[in-house]
Amino acid sequence: MTSPANKVYLNILKELDRIIHTDNLLPGDKLPSERELAERLEVGRSSVREALRALELLDLIETRKGEGTFIQRAGGHRLAEILASFFLRDTRARQDVTETRSIIEIEAVRLACRRATEEQMEKLKHLIEQSKQTWADGVIPVEEDYLFHKALVESCHNKLMLNIWRPLVEYSKVALKESLSRSGRPEDAIHEHERILEAITSRNEEDAVQALSKHLENSRF
Repeated sequence: MTSPANKVYLNILKELDRIIHTDNLLPGDKLPSERELAERLEVGRSSVREALRALELLDLIETRKGEGTFIQRAGGHRLAEILASFFLRDTRARQDVTETRSIIEIEAVRLACRRATEEQMEKLKHLIEQSKQTWADGVIPVEEDYLFHKALVESCHNKLMLNIWRPLVEYSKVALKESLSRSGRPEDAIHEHERILEAITSRNEEDAVQALSKHLENSRF
């Protein structure tokens, strides 16, 4: 259960995340003031200040005396991932992300069986081979896993589904790394990707849905 203190932090971080995405802020851009954040969240400025200080210690934001708080140019690209890791400490949020991602990917794989081009199937195959090589080099293939699922959704040729899917999985990257860090999981995930691709290649929707559903369940998002 989330404690009251942690809930305040979560609310502050969620609000920052929302502001960054809504206002399309980039590294170097200025964040709202402590007072504005405190008013929006109806919390004390001291709570906002502590949350901002934590982000500053992570080199994600920079406070300039007399100017305000800015997204760091060097580390700003990591801000969404860090915020997501806090956001996903909330059990209900994790469940919502997992369910919604599963719904989108299962429908996407159905459509991919009908619409995926030869070029897209070759891309999926290439990403599987990249995963094998990365793991053989002793590195957990987190990015390759993400790109495989992204290519899978792209193969359904529905841009709206892709646009909905992308932020969900950005939030899930922290959980993805934890999942793939389990003993034996990278090898199993690669084999599951191979079975998904085999079903898409043979245009077998039932097998593709079954293979993907098993993969998502085993991934424990």
